[in-house]
Amino acid sequence: MKNIKNLMCMALAILSVCLFGAWAPADASRTEDRYADATIISLYATETITFDSKETDSKINFAPQYTVISGLKNACGAVAGTEVVAYYDKYYPNMIPEWESFFAASGRYRAQDSVYIPGVMNELYTLMRTNVDVAGVSASDFVNGLTKYINGKGYSAGMQSVLSGTTVDYAACKSAIDNNKVITLLSQPVDVYSVVEGNNQDSISTLTIPENHIMVASGYKEIKYYKNGALFRTDKYLVVSTGLDVIKLAYYKLNNHKLKNAYIVNIS
Repeated sequence: MKNIKNLMCMALAILSVCLFGAWAPADASRTEDRYADATIISLYATETITFDSKETDSKINFAPQYTVISGLKNACGAVAGTEVVAYYDKYYPNMIPEWESFFAASGRYRAQDSVYIPGVMNELYTLMRTNVDVAGVSASDFVNGLTKYINGKGYSAGMQSVLSGTTVDYAACKSAIDNNKVITLLSQPVDVYSVVEGNNQDSISTLTIPENHIMVASGYKEIKYYKNGALFRTDKYLVVSTGLDVIKLAYYKLNNHKLKNAYIVNIS
């Protein structure tokens, strides 16, 4: 009789698990893609484009270009968030209390310091729950942590997606950058580029980021190449702060992007 009761209790327990779940569901961030430490694989290819003429449409606002501080692991989300915060410090006072991220006389951004930028990066590292569930951050933790930081400084933050399936809204990206906004790019493993332009020949060097990574776009460039009077190639790039030592400023090609998420950061 006792064995029968035990079996019945076990059956009821199994039924409860099936119907209701015996444990609380895992945090959504556990099931999302993660963005962790990334490195640049050394230059592996250089392409030369020869042309008769070209048309270039570009604007580059040159956001801050920071790298991870000592002691932080899997911190590309915190680095990118700090670049966003420091960029907007020019337009929204006290985004970084007691410090200005730019030189008032020229408007150029200061280099990474040893006190204030590390302070912001550490705070964002915590707010983004970095490494809390598994290594790195999820897209939702990145967005929520950055939003909490901005809200905590007395501003409202909104994240406007510019990604629809396989298509990036390039017009929306251009409009945002023309209006001095930045775009956060949450990318799969991808190539980034260094572009050296000449009169009749451009040289494009390719580097690979082999892990999911978060970067900040503050510029765009579209180049149309012509030969014998005909358009034969159009390249569309976002100019990004990579957060990496090897190449801090690079071109991210949108013609064949590998973005998982991309958000214009709107602040009011």
